[in-house]
Amino acid sequence: MKRWPPVSNGLTAKGGTNMVKKVRRSFRGFGELDEGTREGNIALGKDGVLRLIRWVLLADERGCCTNRDTERIGGRVIARKDFWIGNLKASSAKLFAYLLCEGSGAVLTVEVNGHPLTHRWRKERPYWEDAWTTIEVPVKYLRQGLNTFVFRGEEGDGWKLLVEPSVHPNRSAKSVDGGRTWDYDHLGENGSNDGEYLVRLGLEMYPEEGAWTSPVVDVPGLSGEGRIRPKARTRSLSFGWEGEASDGTEVVLLWRGGETPSYRPDSWSPWEEVKGPVEAEYPFVQARALLRSDGSATPEVREVRVEGEVEVEREAKVRVASWDAPKIVRSSYPFSYLSYEEPRAAILRERYGLEKVVEGTGSEWEALMRLRDWARRQWEDGWDTGTIKFCPPWDALVILELASRKLALGMCTHYATVFVHACASLGFPARILIMRSHCIAEVWSNDHGKWVAMDVGGDSDDSTKYTYHFERNGTPLSALEAHRAWVNRDLEGIRMIPEAVESKFKLEDRLKLFERFCIHLRNDQLTSLGRDEPEHGFGSYHYDGYLWWEDEPGERLPWFSLWSSREADFHWTLYQTEVYLSITEEDTVLRVLLDTETPNFWKYEARRDEGRWEEVSEELMWCLHSGENILEVRVLDRFGRAGRTSRMVVEV
Repeated sequence: MKRWPPVSNGLTAKGGTNMVKKVRRSFRGFGELDEGTREGNIALGKDGVLRLIRWVLLADERGCCTNRDTERIGGRVIARKDFWIGNLKASSAKLFAYLLCEGSGAVLTVEVNGHPLTHRWRKERPYWEDAWTTIEVPVKYLRQGLNTFVFRGEEGDGWKLLVEPSVHPNRSAKSVDGGRTWDYDHLGENGSNDGEYLVRLGLEMYPEEGAWTSPVVDVPGLSGEGRIRPKARTRSLSFGWEGEASDGTEVVLLWRGGETPSYRPDSWSPWEEVKGPVEAEYPFVQARALLRSDGSATPEVREVRVEGEVEVEREAKVRVASWDAPKIVRSSYPFSYLSYEEPRAAILRERYGLEKVVEGTGSEWEALMRLRDWARRQWEDGWDTGTIKFCPPWDALVILELASRKLALGMCTHYATVFVHACASLGFPARILIMRSHCIAEVWSNDHGKWVAMDVGGDSDDSTKYTYHFERNGTPLSALEAHRAWVNRDLEGIRMIPEAVESKFKLEDRLKLFERFCIHLRNDQLTSLGRDEPEHGFGSYHYDGYLWWEDEPGERLPWFSLWSSREADFHWTLYQTEVYLSITEEDTVLRVLLDTETPNFWKYEARRDEGRWEEVSEELMWCLHSGENILEVRVLDRFGRAGRTSRMVVEV
């Protein structure tokens, strides 16, 4: 452990008798339970109760294909999709098939375990449905175990399904002889695909399990009165919950503990089921509630609590005069960031002179504005499909090379991708955001301490090439804030910046695009392109790896599985340094623990009494002097970018 500053002031601690305190941290009510992360099949109601969502989506694929990976159905060529239902407690069921059809009014027959259902294609379709076709399935047609859905169409009607390449679980098949024989390995119009049809089955029943996980609890810190933890150790722990578990349901509690303020596999224990009091000395712990069901009902959880006994050796005798070190806000879902060490990121920077693009900017915010405009200027006639009639995937190097030769399509998807990858290659975390008929970007701004939505490709007019963002009374808006402004019709004080954009676009029309939106949970496509949705924007959205926002549980597109109404899942924070102070054997020496959520983390820096910044470890000793003591800490990433400064003032 490093002692910082290295020179002690020589004062010694007074002796005392150890005392045992009972401590408790309860998560109860909407606000406290919302601090915890939760899986998408759990809802936190406004009444402050955790429940399983009554909906199960069965899918054997994620929609990782293009609109050219098709299977034509008609005449003797029919398609089959099997689903395994392990526990059938559904009150209703819906089949969701990504279907294309060339003829209005064409009839498709879907046989459910031999029971025929008829669907007629409608040419005029709501935007959010488009190719996704919903077919009501009577529950009485379903059975526990294997269920077979057979798709038949008339010759020449032009029915098509999409196929995602895969080899498991092998539940899609094709017949070319009217159903007498089935081929599970040669799908698609040329028989080259071994995979699964984009067909999903929704059941109105409760899932088997969903998890809610508490934030990390600082157990010794619960025994103190203020910001400075006493010198204390955990002696024992217990975990509990309050709520109801009716027949067919149960709640199981798990726990884990560690030595650091956030989970690390090398210093934390694995998850264990709570079976009684726990004899453990971990200073930091987490609780997890597993809500389980047989499908017929949901348990209800109103409270999860952590209790313990803490042996206090010394109480703090110094006073915190001011504290500016916000807690880290974490998402329920991991995000894959582009690595500083990715060679193709360096190629992007160098080939397109990105460091020159931002050279001379006076702030991070100004650099982001300049990168945004640069990205849009890389195209002329961007919406033209180009010489080779190709829609590029999510890869800025591929996109830019094709754009420079006018070989392929460049639309909002590609403008946003180029901007996101350009930002990420320079150390500015950014992400793709998808909405109604549009694709934009969000970027993390240290200057503003938040995510900011930026539209790089909203202006298809090459004579103007406007890029813009929204501000309310001078503060930039995130996508979620723009969404809420539109949904609540609360537009007061909102402008599009730069204001010249308002001469071309109506504020209401641009905000309306945010009625429904999702985020892509990665920006590292320069490392691993993946299949995802490689021709995104060339058809209805079908990739089931985006995280969608819902205002209320249940207000969702039912053929997608990743949904959240938890604000922190979209507004997680970066580049902040969370600080834990505790007393030591000496009244005037504080132990400091640091924690952060920073992509491409490099090091911590600290300075004392506004002196010189020095590199420090995540654990250090702060020696105090008489009067006012100031400690400032910050994080730096591998690009050398400094995060927000956390500042504490302690008086002796």
